[in-house]
Amino acid sequence: MTRHDRTIEEIDDLNREIAEVAEQLAEGDIDEATAAELTDKYTARLGTLIDARSTEPDDEPAARGALTRRAKAGIGIVGVAVVAIAVFAVVSLAGDGTTGLEGVAQEVLTDGNGRDLSTISNEEMEQVVAQNPSVVPMRLALARRYFEAGEFDKALDHYFVILDNEQHPEALANVGWMTYLSGYPDVAVAYVEAALERDPTYLVAKWYLANIYVALDRGDEAIVHLVAVAEADETPTDIKDRAVELISQIESPDG
Repeated sequence: MTRHDRTIEEIDDLNREIAEVAEQLAEGDIDEATAAELTDKYTARLGTLIDARSTEPDDEPAARGALTRRAKAGIGIVGVAVVAIAVFAVVSLAGDGTTGLEGVAQEVLTDGNGRDLSTISNEEMEQVVAQNPSVVPMRLALARRYFEAGEFDKALDHYFVILDNEQHPEALANVGWMTYLSGYPDVAVAYVEAALERDPTYLVAKWYLANIYVALDRGDEAIVHLVAVAEADETPTDIKDRAVELISQIESPDG
């Protein structure tokens, strides 16, 4: 195993630890003080990894950048309730097509036996992905499942594998959104912009990007996407209302 691979492995382990702390806090197994202490410890280690990789001359710049983005994408995912609300809000934009069980995934899992796909567990999905590592739609379906459940560490694992093979709009957009929720809008924006470059009609990416632009104080650019979201027939009423509210805040910041 190379040093680069070991670093990725450690980053992923730390991201899983952070997510586990969030789950324990949500379930009442630990208190907020303990969660904060553990999270600080893990994120400090992630920060150390980022700094260490950025100063090593023997790595390619692209590899160092990928490691940095991978680490940042997992930092700070602790506000479980807030994160869950954000995920449900943006997932609703995609309508009924985000069950995580369509396309190639459905074909492989049913195997002609007509099995109810709602009964397929994540563990079974993982086994199918492991047996079919090159089938991107299958991995995408599983990553989406984890994303919608707020299990961001597991979603990231699969999204990064996808992005190693192709610049898929959904993978780019969702990694960007998770990175934004982790407190890194400056990193997140590149992912979501790339998603829209590949699919200019992708409404979810427009909603993500609008929120990220607002965080970056790029209001004029945010309004373009907020208007598109607010005017789209498929946008749920609550998202339309929020888009209109954000437009009003940008246009009348003192109002």
